[in-house]
Amino acid sequence: MNERRLFELILSIKRKCQAREDIIQNEIGLSQAEFNGLLVLEPDECIQGFHFAERMGLSPSRGSRVLSKLTQRGLTRSEFKPEDRRSVTISLTPEGIDTKEDIIERMQSCEEHICSQLEACHLDQIRDSLERLDKVL
Repeated sequence: MNERRLFELILSIKRKCQAREDIIQNEIGLSQAEFNGLLVLEPDECIQGFHFAERMGLSPSRGSRVLSKLTQRGLTRSEFKPEDRRSVTISLTPEGIDTKEDIIERMQSCEEHICSQLEACHLDQIRDSLERLDKVL
């Protein structure tokens, strides 16, 4: 039997998920960085700029550039402390919350399609395996 290596399977799944993510990004009109930036923010939170960069896995300067783009689009709000202009607090605007909800709905639709193609017992096994894989990576 010609079995693919685990890493090859992961890359294949990644490519397919990335293709779907690209479609969602294009439909909503976001860059990949903006898309990911919205996903790391919760509607009811205010976080420090350095936490935003950490959540995205970016350097503070790169995180700042992504944040600037989101703020220019009206999706996030940045508030600077008067005593320290380097310290910024970030939150989603109402438009940002709506856009994130749209992203989540589209992702759920994609997940529903995946789930409709699998039996419930397989779904549980897949979720368990993906959780384990996520922990070791």
